[in-house]
Amino acid sequence: MRVRRFSLARLRDEEQGAVLMMVAISLIVLIGMAVLTFDLGRGVAIKRNMVNAADAGALAAARECGLAHGEASAMSAAGELVADNNDAATVTGLQIDPDPAVCSGAGNPDPDGKNTVTVTVSVPQEYFFAQIFGFDGGTVVASATAEWTLQLSGPAPLKVDALKVDECLNGGSGSHCYVGYSQDPNSQYGWLNFPEGWPDQGEPNPPTSCPSSGGANDLNNYIGQMGGVGGSGTFNPTLWNIPVWVCAKPGDNASAQHAIQDWISAVGTMVPRPVVSFPVVAPASGPCPAEGCWPTYGNPAASFPVIRFQGFYLENLWKGNDIKKAGLQDECGFGSIKKGLGDEFCIELTVVPADQNPTNGSPTVRLVG
Repeated sequence: MRVRRFSLARLRDEEQGAVLMMVAISLIVLIGMAVLTFDLGRGVAIKRNMVNAADAGALAAARECGLAHGEASAMSAAGELVADNNDAATVTGLQIDPDPAVCSGAGNPDPDGKNTVTVTVSVPQEYFFAQIFGFDGGTVVASATAEWTLQLSGPAPLKVDALKVDECLNGGSGSHCYVGYSQDPNSQYGWLNFPEGWPDQGEPNPPTSCPSSGGANDLNNYIGQMGGVGGSGTFNPTLWNIPVWVCAKPGDNASAQHAIQDWISAVGTMVPRPVVSFPVVAPASGPCPAEGCWPTYGNPAASFPVIRFQGFYLENLWKGNDIKKAGLQDECGFGSIKKGLGDEFCIELTVVPADQNPTNGSPTVRLVG
């Protein structure tokens, strides 16, 4: 029997099995291409869907915060919108800046009015071809950030100290309270330079100087737009962006007082009654409200930080000695004035039900990241 000798040269020239190896390598390449085109391509499509879901969730959450419905409501709204895009997706993170409390209308808002909520969403992805290489699946993650700012129907051009507002609210819905404005230089009579006194986008907060533009006619015309009656179709004032700082007008303004009295007669008794949003300003010193005490700046008219807006029914306005005739010196805080009341004036407010605040407005939301 003849035995074939084994040699390295023969092994080198042997062609048997070459086709099988080429097929095996080709299959690996083909499977790799399938992984790229199918599994990774599907991942890109899911990622695009998750970006849309995160955008929708962030906008929904920002709107809930703008309506002061709270963090839990924001999370729920975001979850619903995310599920509408992909029912397997979940909200894995919700971050509210500068403070989660601002989502419920409490806490200190961003000094530039840029309150944001960031929503992070994720969805599992099951791999098909990649399982051959030991990869069963992964997670697709996306996030989006939305900013909310509020709009109100004609806020009143009168500031109210936070401590006075808290005192009014302690009486509960339907209770009456009185706010007096005197000649005290620190009071600035409460009149606000609306809208000229609202800091513009990009301008410093607080403003470096309170503008002196805006005369009596401007203020009177603005007063005609105070408040809002939801759904009545009979009184639809302009929506104004909510400021975070306001500039007070020094001096008395008898025509503006008359304008408020005229507004009460013409609009204040409508059904449903208009709710007027008053800017609540932080006191400069204690006792401090929950939001804290913030400094007031003079330049030369005072600029005040607005910490929130509070809705009231506006019942009446008394001027000068009419306050004495109505027997309201003590209620309005003028009991210590022995002589005539001169330029002082006083407003009567009624506390509205809690669900009327925030009042008559809608938040403006937009994606910022």
